[in-house]
Amino acid sequence: MKLSKFSFGSWLAMRLLRQCGYGYVSVDKASSGRLGFNFALLAIFMIGTVHECIAFQSIVVDAQTKYNVSQRADIKQMREYFREATWPIPDSAVSLKLLEPLGISKARLISIESRNGVRVDPDTNAVYFDFTDGALGTQLDNCKAKNLIPHIVVGQYPQTALLKVGANGAKYGISDWNVYEDYAYAFLEFVTVEHGISQVDFEVANEPDVNGQIWLLGESVWNASPKMYDEYLKLYTAWANAADKLGREHPELNFRIGGPAIGPYSFGFGKLNWADQFLSDVANRKLRLDFFSFHFYGLNQSLTGLPKFGRYPSIDEFSRHVHDTLSRVGLEHVPIFFSEWGVHYGTETARGIINGTNVGAAWTARFLLDATESGIEEGALLSFIDHQVPPEFVENNWKWASFFHQDGGAPKPLHSVAMMFTKLPDQRVKTVPVRNGSIGVVAGANSSEVAAIVFNQNWDFLSARELSIPEQTQITIRNLPFKASKVTVIKSVIDERRANPYLVELNNSLNRASVLNAKTLRAVRLPQIPVTNGAVVLPIADLAPSSVTLWEILPVE
Repeated sequence: MKLSKFSFGSWLAMRLLRQCGYGYVSVDKASSGRLGFNFALLAIFMIGTVHECIAFQSIVVDAQTKYNVSQRADIKQMREYFREATWPIPDSAVSLKLLEPLGISKARLISIESRNGVRVDPDTNAVYFDFTDGALGTQLDNCKAKNLIPHIVVGQYPQTALLKVGANGAKYGISDWNVYEDYAYAFLEFVTVEHGISQVDFEVANEPDVNGQIWLLGESVWNASPKMYDEYLKLYTAWANAADKLGREHPELNFRIGGPAIGPYSFGFGKLNWADQFLSDVANRKLRLDFFSFHFYGLNQSLTGLPKFGRYPSIDEFSRHVHDTLSRVGLEHVPIFFSEWGVHYGTETARGIINGTNVGAAWTARFLLDATESGIEEGALLSFIDHQVPPEFVENNWKWASFFHQDGGAPKPLHSVAMMFTKLPDQRVKTVPVRNGSIGVVAGANSSEVAAIVFNQNWDFLSARELSIPEQTQITIRNLPFKASKVTVIKSVIDERRANPYLVELNNSLNRASVLNAKTLRAVRLPQIPVTNGAVVLPIADLAPSSVTLWEILPVE
C-alpha cells in the first residue's frame, strides 16, 4: 500500500508513541489528512529521541577484568547485608533450611530487655540485678542453638526501680546513674560471662531521635530533639563505661558496643545533627564505640535522596558525610552499620506491601550495589519473618521487610534476590555499564563460571508508583575464563509473575504453572550457545519494571 506523506507521518508518529509506552493512538481516516502534517513533524522530532524510549540496553561483561570499589571484595560485601536480620528467628525446619545458603550468622534481638532487671530488696533496700524475667535468656539460648551471634538492643526500656517521679506524678528517666551503670555492667556480664557467649554486639537504644526512648524524658519531643539527645548521650555513656570495665576484666571476650541507631531526620532540618554531635562527643569523651549504627529505609531515603520533610541524603551522600566526620574526629576505624534496613517501614500501611513483592526485590538489588559502592560495612534486614498480627489485620502480614511470610515456609522476593547474590562467583568483574538509568548490573566470575545480575528499578516512594519502563537487554560475555565451544545458560527471574508469592495470595484462579512460577525462584535452562573467539552473546531478554534477572553461564562438558 502506498502511503502519502501525511498518512506516513501519522503512521510513523503513532508507531513511535506506542514504542515509548503511550499505548495505542488512533486517528480516523477523515482526520488523517488534516492531522498528518502535524504528526509528520512530531515523527521527525521523535526520530532524534526515540533511542531513549525504545529502552534497549546493551551490556558487556569482561569476565577476566577484576572490578572492586569497596575496601573488601565487593560481592562478598553485598552478601553481608542480608546475613543478619531482626528476630523473630524462624523455627520452621523449612525456613531454616532455606536460610542456610544465605550464610545467616547474626540475629538482632530487640524488645527483649526486661524492665525489672534492677531489683530492690524490700527488707534491706539493697539493690541487686536479676535477668531471669523476660525473653533475654530464651533468645540467647535460641541463638546458641542456631549458631547465631546475638546483636542485642540495650537501654531500650526503663528500669522500673530507677524511675524518677515528676511533679505531675509521671515516672520517667533514671534517678541514679551510678546504679544504672552498675546494671549495664551486670547485663553485659550476664550475656557474655554467665551465659557463655563471648562474641556479641550490644547496640544502645533504638531510634532515640524519633522518641524511641521516650521514657528518658517522659514526654514526646520533636524529631532530632537536642533535649532528647542530651539524655541519650548519658545513656550511651553509661553502657560504654560498663563495656570498658568488662573489657578490661575479661580481655578474652570478643564483644562490641555501638549506637546511636538513628534515622536520617536530623540531616536536613532541625537544630541538631545527631550523627555529627554524637561522633564528636564520643571522640572528645574518649567513649568506646565499636560501630556507628543507622537505620536506612527506601520509604524516607530513596537511594538517590528525597526532599520530603527536609533534605534526606542519598546513600552516597550519607556515607561520605559520616566517613568524613569519623575521620575528622579520629574515629576512622569505626564501621558504619545499617542496623535496620528495608524497603519500607510501614508494616501496617497499604504502601508497605512492596516489602512483599517484586518491587521490594528490585529495590534490594539496587540497595546491595549502592551500599557496597558507598562504603557501608555492615547491615541487618528488618526481620527474618513477617510478624504475626491480629486476624482483623491479616492483609498486613506480607508487609515486613523480611525473608519469609509468617507461615514460615513461603520465601518472599527479598529471599529470592538474596539467593541470586549467593549464586554470583566471589570475584566481581567489569561490566559496561554498571548503572544506566533504572538498570544496574553486577557480575562475577571464576575459572568455571560467569554470572550476572541485572535489575530494572525506579520506584517512586512519594507517589507509590512505578517509574521504570519495560526494557530489553542483550548481554555479551567477553574473555571467558574457561575454554569451551559451547556454554549452558541458566536464567532466573523475579518480576510481577515470577518468584512473587504474593501474586498467589491475590489471585485464586492461577493455573498450576503460574502458581509454581510465582511461589519461588525457578531456574530455566536455555538452549546451548556457541562460543566465538572467547565470547558469548546471550539472547535478547525482556526486563520488566521492578525485576531482577540472574544469568549463570557455564561451560558445556
